[in-house]
Amino acid sequence: MIKKIFLFIWIVFLFMSNSFAEEIKKSAETVKPDENEKKILTFEDCYKLAIENNREFKMAKLDKEIAEAQIAKAVSSFGPVVSLTGGYQPFYKAMIIEIPAGVMGPAAVSFPMGTQNYYIMRLSLSQPVFTFGKTFFGYKMAEEGFNIANINYKKAREKLDLDIISAFYGALISQQLYKITEESVKRTEEFLKITQKKYNNGQASNFEVLRAKVELANSKPKLKSAETQYKMALSNLKNIIGLALDENMELSGAIDYEKINLIYDDVKKSFEENNDEKKLAKSLEKLSEYKKNLSISMLFPSIAISANLNNYSTTPDFHRESQYWQNSWDVTIGFQWTIFDSFKNLAAIKESSADTEKQKLNRENMENLLKIQLDSLFMQINESKEIIEAADETIKQAEEGYKIAKTNYINGLIQSIDLMDAEIMLMQAKMNYLNAMYNYTTKLQTLKNFIK
Repeated sequence: MIKKIFLFIWIVFLFMSNSFAEEIKKSAETVKPDENEKKILTFEDCYKLAIENNREFKMAKLDKEIAEAQIAKAVSSFGPVVSLTGGYQPFYKAMIIEIPAGVMGPAAVSFPMGTQNYYIMRLSLSQPVFTFGKTFFGYKMAEEGFNIANINYKKAREKLDLDIISAFYGALISQQLYKITEESVKRTEEFLKITQKKYNNGQASNFEVLRAKVELANSKPKLKSAETQYKMALSNLKNIIGLALDENMELSGAIDYEKINLIYDDVKKSFEENNDEKKLAKSLEKLSEYKKNLSISMLFPSIAISANLNNYSTTPDFHRESQYWQNSWDVTIGFQWTIFDSFKNLAAIKESSADTEKQKLNRENMENLLKIQLDSLFMQINESKEIIEAADETIKQAEEGYKIAKTNYINGLIQSIDLMDAEIMLMQAKMNYLNAMYNYTTKLQTLKNFIK
């Protein structure tokens, strides 16, 4: 009887355990996040992700850290080098000096020179005194390299700003262009229905129906192309902000028109003072000049002072007591001068002189190209600005024109080609506005990078 009761309890327990496990499994499945759930990202979200994940920006930051370490190394070359060495000498054979017979007595005499130092410890110091500019120009090269790294880091941040703006708003505009194309396809479908109805009523020709069908067939590949461009723009944005390319995401936001009144003389003045490309060209010219001076300084000697403190023991067994240890010290002022290196350094001077002249020409050419680019940016911004400010009225007129054309076409007052022209004008007005907004936003950021 007791065995049956225990068996019954055990069966109930197993049943409840399985039920409980099933409930836990169901609960886990209900709270499990949907892997296909879309991420809704604003511009601020994308910018934050890009700062954290963008590879180019990270590399520029690492280059800056490398330059900081290099300038620290160059500064340390002005100071002394202190080293500590130690050793154990298990085997030693002294040099034997022999004195012939008759010099110090009737028999020949021989005795060893030096003693075996079983244990030795040496503290050495070396300090450059005068290097004819080698240390100085090495430091100046590292300093200029640090300035270049700083400029490149700033440029990388500015490029990242521009890349995010271009990629985010490019994807956003591609999304809107896809919607505009989708609306155009719907209008074309409606146009076909109207034309088919007019044809059934004897108010339109078979050619007009055929033309409407062809127009609809031509509009569908355009819609597919717009969808592909939108997907590619999203992939580009994902790459910039460091997301996986298969990440399911959607953008939220709109392009805001930041109206700025630009005065050319003010922009040009700021460009002359702050442009990074000009600063970079000047730094590269300075770097090549320092490199040439360093090559020239290699023709002259280097003077340094060195000091050594020796502590040694001549007993084979190691002892810590001071009576077993002896010491000596020395100070040396010396120079090193490479007299002949098979004209290697002369070739280096020639190379660095040519590079200095090249960098000078590059700087002059860069300044001219940047001025041309500045003028082009200024004109493009003003051109886009005019299109944007006139866009509201232009789109309203195009929409009103399409409504009138649609009504007139239904009533037989105009031909189908006129309605198609009105639809094309409406689509073109919206696309011109979006393209102008994109160009204005990206060119304005480019100009900001140019002058700040």
